[in-house]
Amino acid sequence: MRCAFSWATRPATATGCGHGNGNAGHHAGGDIACAVAAPNAVRLLLGDVMGHDDRAARTAVEVTRAFRQLAAHEEPLQVVAARLHAFVADHADGEEFVTAQFVSLPNGDDDEAQIVCCGHPPPLLLRDGQATLLDALPPSPPLGLLDMGGFSPHADLLGARPGDSVLLYTDGVSEAHDVHGRLYPLAERAAAFSTQRKAAIRYAGEGNRLPELLRDDLLDHVGGALRDDATLLYLRFADAQSDAGAEVYAERPATEVTRASIVRY
Repeated sequence: MRCAFSWATRPATATGCGHGNGNAGHHAGGDIACAVAAPNAVRLLLGDVMGHDDRAARTAVEVTRAFRQLAAHEEPLQVVAARLHAFVADHADGEEFVTAQFVSLPNGDDDEAQIVCCGHPPPLLLRDGQATLLDALPPSPPLGLLDMGGFSPHADLLGARPGDSVLLYTDGVSEAHDVHGRLYPLAERAAAFSTQRKAAIRYAGEGNRLPELLRDDLLDHVGGALRDDATLLYLRFADAQSDAGAEVYAERPATEVTRASIVRY
């Protein structure tokens, strides 16, 4: 089964991005979205550093760099998460934390995608035009705070089937509100846009555009000015009729980056 992943991000303030050595990553203020090719899987990280200042942006860069190094090896996903927690704890000295979700997309046909949740909003499962919160996944506290409760990261199966999609996001998306205080209806909009996907996938890369559509819709909802960084990571699991084909990559200005890849697992 193939899985295509893509992300879109829009920071409250513009920051830089970086790619290299077969790995990809982007930070937008305190948001983190990164993909790393490991020997037997592709590892993904979606994270959000506490705060919205320059320090949060610097921490996001450092955590991204550390994840690239840790995730490139064969250790289990929960070990990668635990070691990144140790990095955050040492770096932040108790003054910062990072909410995070780790996803592993194995290369083998017999292995299933895994996820580790560390204090981050639960993903959305998109199936048959419906959006369901995967809030039953076992959570851990954010990176940097695990030791306070004696927790350790736990990996669980993502549970996606062929034809499903999974949407991960930062709280800059789920907690964004308009001038009347109404929260952005992420689940409703994600379900609506995902039903349009099958008509669009005949065009190269169009099946991966859900993050871009949601990002633009979010900006319309808030009147164009985000108060927090907003990042969306989209996983699309191919069915027999899917178009999962060649890798697609598109880069926007520094305030907006979209990344799409396809892996087989």
